[in-house]
Amino acid sequence: MQKRLADLDDIPTLVALRKKQLIDEGLPPISDIDKQLADYFASALADRSFVSWVMEADGEIIATSGVCFYSLPPTYANPTGRMAYIANMYTRDEYRRNGIASELLGMVIDEAKTRGHKIIRLHTSEHGKSIYRKAGFTDSDGYMALKL
Repeated sequence: MQKRLADLDDIPTLVALRKKQLIDEGLPPISDIDKQLADYFASALADRSFVSWVMEADGEIIATSGVCFYSLPPTYANPTGRMAYIANMYTRDEYRRNGIASELLGMVIDEAKTRGHKIIRLHTSEHGKSIYRKAGFTDSDGYMALKL
């Protein structure tokens, strides 16, 4: 297996796996979001407001990860207002329980640290909570968060 940064050529696979993730999380596919997802990934990968690592096996992407970088109005706890938010963490069923998600999560955390972020947030399904707890995330105001 090989991990690497996702690039613009990966957009069709990122779109397909994102849709599979949403369905697996119980969100019914009530509309066609292919174009919106492709547009988002194209823009966000290009300007690096979204950074994604993928894991490949036999030249095929089997897992994705991602972190979004954006700003909110500053707060006392976050005077810069800069936020890192984990999204698009997904591993194909047949590759789960092999440490892939944890490895990719480490890459996401390292990227946020490199950029000087002090906290990372995410929402997760009950199924994914254990991975984040093992990495040090705690429940916080409806999110899971990790102080860096």
